[in-house]
Amino acid sequence: MTCRVIVLHSAFGLTDGVQEFAGLLRAEGCTVQVPDFYDGLTFETVTQGVAHRDEVGYRELYARVADLPVDGAALVGFSLGASFAQRLCRPGVRLVSLVAALDPLPPDKLWCGVDVQLHQLAEDPWVDDEDVPAFRAAVAAAGAMFDHFVTPGAGHLFTEPSQPEYDRDLTELTVDRIVAAL
Repeated sequence: MTCRVIVLHSAFGLTDGVQEFAGLLRAEGCTVQVPDFYDGLTFETVTQGVAHRDEVGYRELYARVADLPVDGAALVGFSLGASFAQRLCRPGVRLVSLVAALDPLPPDKLWCGVDVQLHQLAEDPWVDDEDVPAFRAAVAAAGAMFDHFVTPGAGHLFTEPSQPEYDRDLTELTVDRIVAAL
């Protein structure tokens, strides 16, 4: 299989967990790009990572990835990176896979016509379940597929080994789901 994937990290930064996830995609035959828009900084807590995001500014951080060549690539974003993946999406992207985050679309914004996956724990404090139906409808209206994978449990970044909600099996299943969609 030939696939190109761009992995966008969370507010924790480009952690070992993100690198491990990218390694799992590489083991499936994907070419993986993992931009570091935190310039080497990583954080152990959400509070620290979000404080850095706010200090630098969302717009500045997004500007660091805004010019990535995304045509033909799948975009996989973790939390903050999921927000960036949604913004980077345009026709020509193969898939947008959002892990532990979903930004609601403004009512006047149309989806770009690319298939979407949302992967989350059932009790994720950073995913507002009320936003999912409208986003699903926008994706469907654009003629694309929306797959919502909800796993029982509480927590946010189940792919991040440094976090208590880390789940290796679920992380591998998420990779399998992404690869299957490609």
